[in-house]
Formats: sequence, structure tokens, C-alpha cells
Amino acid sequence: MLNDNFEMTNGKFRGFTLIEIAIILVILGLLIGITLPLLSGLSKHRHYRSTQKDLEEIKEALIGYAGINWRLPSADTDGDGQGNGIDAAGTLPYLDLGLGAQDAWRNQFIYDVNFSLTTTTNKSSFCTALSSLSGNPQLQQGASTTPQAAIVVSKGENSALDGENGDGDRTYVSQTPTDTFDDLLIALNPNTLYGRLNCGSQTGGTSCTSFTVWNRSSNAIWIKGEDYVLCPLISINSSFTIKSRQIIFIYSSRGLCFQNRNPIATLTFNTAASADSNKNCSVKLTNSGNLADE
Repeated sequence: MLNDNFEMTNGKFRGFTLIEIAIILVILGLLIGITLPLLSGLSKHRHYRSTQKDLEEIKEALIGYAGINWRLPSADTDGDGQGNGIDAAGTLPYLDLGLGAQDAWRNQFIYDVNFSLTTTTNKSSFCTALSSLSGNPQLQQGASTTPQAAIVVSKGENSALDGENGDGDRTYVSQTPTDTFDDLLIALNPNTLYGRLNCGSQTGGTSCTSFTVWNRSSNAIWIKGEDYVLCPLISINSSFTIKSRQIIFIYSSRGLCFQNRNPIATLTFNTAASADSNKNCSVKLTNSGNLADE
């Protein structure tokens, strides 16, 4: 049986004519012209979502770092991934936080911290600094600006700080991406940090060498930390232990836990001590992701 695309003429096969080939090329060109913008848009959206998740992880890591050290890390200005102790604005000290160095576009994250929060040494001095925070960095919302504990910025697809974010005055804006603005940022509000670290509660639990943390939330959780590298399941009304200088991340699924993605809470020994007002070395995890006295 002869192929339908060929004809027998005088005992010879005739292939496609130039006109037929031209038509096919035009059709292929149209399909490519339609498909490429769609693929480009999907790739851009995927990069934005990935970087937004990275920023949320950075925020949780900063809260965890503060809960362990009662200070925030200083900025990295020499590219070694560690805070240098003297600068407030630079790039993210990703090694200090145990995180990746770059966003989805392979740019380093910009990090700006209120320097008064990098020199505190205990809970009292850190919480006092939070409660009366002033100065830079600041987040601009409309015509007003408010001091922030720290701000982390991704330069976005164009690999440059845009508009207000790029003028060096340590005031930052967050807005819907446009053709001329594609920065992404998270701001660590001092009030949020004050609440997450239980600055308003009594110190409590100072004689405890470890704390039993009960899962009193309405869902099972998975945890990851120094003694929990395999993401064990913590069922409702079950417990786990947190020890001095530990940081434990809480996840809503085993898959997210193994991927180190989107922790719903970050727990430290110090936050457990702050929540243990009756000093029985036992606290509970609530539905809000915070610790409370058990």
C-alpha cells in the first residue's frame, strides 16, 4: 500500500511540493508563536511562586534565629553567606540561617535589618528593643512608613531593585508586579516578632533542660530538627521534646517536611521557656502555630 503523501507518476514517487512544505512551515510557525508566550508565562509564574515560598521560609528562619540567639543576624557584605556583625544592609546571611543563597532567578536576596536588634544578648534586651523600635529599615504603605525588624527583597526577573527599593534610603515598597516593577519582599514586623517570641509573657521554665511539647492543635503534624531528621508524625494529643538551642520546624504534611518547604511554625527552646508560665517544663502547640502553657 502506498503512503497517502506520495503519488506514483511515470513509475516514480512524487514527494511534497514546495507549496505544501511552505503551508506546513507556516502552520508550525503559528503553533510555535502561540505556544512560546504561554510557556514563558508559565515559567515566570513558577519562578514567582517559588521565590514567594523562599521568602516565607526566610521569615520563619529569622524568627527561629531570634528565638535561639535573642538577636537577629547582621547583613552579609562580603559574600561569604555570614553576617559580618557591623552592617545592617547587604545580602542575606544564608549560612547563618541554614538556607539557600539565591532566588529563582539566581540572584542573592537583599537583607536589611534594624541594627539595634543585632546587638542584643538576652530576651529582655531583645524584647525591649522590639517594643520601642525606630529607624530603618522602613516599609512604605501609601504615604506613611513604619519601622520593621528586617526586610528581605528578591530583585525579581530583571535582577535589579526597582523604584523606591533601589534608591538606597532603606525605605522599601511592595506592590503588584508590573513591566517596570517586579521586586518581591517580606517584612518582619516588630509586633509580629514580639508576639511570636512571647515577649509579653513571664520567662518561666528557666530550670528546665528540655520541654515536652504537646500537639493540642486540631491536626496531625510532622516535625524536623536536630533529633527529628526523618520527619516523624506527631498525632493529635501526642508530644515531642525540644532541648536547649534546638530549633524545630512544624509541617502540615510529610512531603513538605522532607522538602523543607512551607513550615507552619518554628519552635525553639526559648519560645517554649517563655510559654511555660507554670514552670512544669510542658507546653502545647495551638491551632495558631504558637506555644502556650500546658
